[in-house]
Amino acid sequence: MNLFSLFNKPKKEDIFEIFPDGILVVSMDGKILDINNKAVKILGFNKLEIIGSYFSQFIQGGSVLLNKLVQTGTASITKAATNKKEDIFVEVTAAKNEEFEKVYVSIRDITANYKMQNMINGEYEIAKKIIDEKNAFLTNASGEIFSLINSVTNFSKALNDGVGGELNDKASKYVSIINKNSNDLSYDLTLLFKYFEVESNLYEYEYRNFDLADLLTSIAKNYEILFAKKKLNFTYDFSSFLTRSSSLDPTAIEAFVKAILDISLKSTDIGTISMNVGNPPIEFLQNKNIEAEDENVKKQYALFEIKDSGLVMPQTAIENIFNPYFMDSSTNKKVLNAKLAYSYCYKHVKNLKGDMWVYSKPSQGTMACILLPMEKI
Repeated sequence: MNLFSLFNKPKKEDIFEIFPDGILVVSMDGKILDINNKAVKILGFNKLEIIGSYFSQFIQGGSVLLNKLVQTGTASITKAATNKKEDIFVEVTAAKNEEFEKVYVSIRDITANYKMQNMINGEYEIAKKIIDEKNAFLTNASGEIFSLINSVTNFSKALNDGVGGELNDKASKYVSIINKNSNDLSYDLTLLFKYFEVESNLYEYEYRNFDLADLLTSIAKNYEILFAKKKLNFTYDFSSFLTRSSSLDPTAIEAFVKAILDISLKSTDIGTISMNVGNPPIEFLQNKNIEAEDENVKKQYALFEIKDSGLVMPQTAIENIFNPYFMDSSTNKKVLNAKLAYSYCYKHVKNLKGDMWVYSKPSQGTMACILLPMEKI
């Protein structure tokens, strides 16, 4: 072995072949001047057949594509002609050498991955279409379903109220169970149909100007009465608002706030529920990777913190809190209802260009945090 050869610089020809991708050298008028063996293997033609031919004969898009790639410095996926019956897909990048007026083109065969991704995308679109059609059907049929449930609820209540005469203890007990179960079913289905509606984008948002603090105060006062009936302590504070005006959809905001409070109203027997909403601290926005250099930026966002000290959920539920279809080992009805409610809220929040987090600890309960822009984005 010639040891001195180890320290020699590699020849230009060697470097040309070292590259893992196919390399073509193209003139300014679009003719292929040179090509490495990797590119020859990708295209499948003889090297002499390729050199001297126009780039557009082999790569779809030709010189137009090259000019775009040189100007943008990006990659593009396009078809490439081969000596086989069917075309392949290649990822193309290009750089121009101004001194020698040549364009150096890199091609990489991605046919297998591209076809697999297209197949996955196609299957996803089919599945999504089926889900959307199912959701639309159920949403449209919800009125008739609730009509039947309400008949059972109202009839069982009427029996307990003595419309058909006084019931004995055993009959009264069974009728009360029927009434409770029908009410629970109505609550569950209402939440489920609401989720279907936002999941398939069937809900139409109506943006308008309104006072966010006034809306939240109205909601809080109504729930203050409902929580008092269950002897639960409920507090709320909206005093940290620097600006109260918003141009989002007030109906959507009211719907997801009520959904979160309904979790506590339905599930919590002992504890304190609190709802604090206002403009967030600058540090909070910066931690969320939002550019916030002065106090004016914080006025553009609202931070919701809704906490229930009596609701505790396992870590497995929290990890999949926004996926109501995820099945874990939990059979706790309260946890399942909470997951569905939070998933419904999350869809609304994301559609309003916000974000949401849920935390739960055994000694502290569960808190839902929502960050919303004050204006439509």
